[in-house]
Amino acid sequence: MDVIINEVVSSIRLVDNQALLDERTLGRIVRAVLSAVDDRDAHRRRREEESHVADDGRGGIAGTSGRP
Repeated sequence: MDVIINEVVSSIRLVDNQALLDERTLGRIVRAVLSAVDDRDAHRRRREEESHVADDGRGGIAGTSGRP
């Protein structure tokens, strides 16, 4: 916000006291975000493991059908 007083021009910053977070609230938010990130990463790892196809070392896919 710009404030003009005669010949003086200055910028001020308004702060709403109700918008500030206390340490406990901020800690709860950080924990919730970190938990969500951990859940997302675990989901990605599970999805990658479920879709992984093993190579048999000869350029083919390792089968589980029991056929040679």
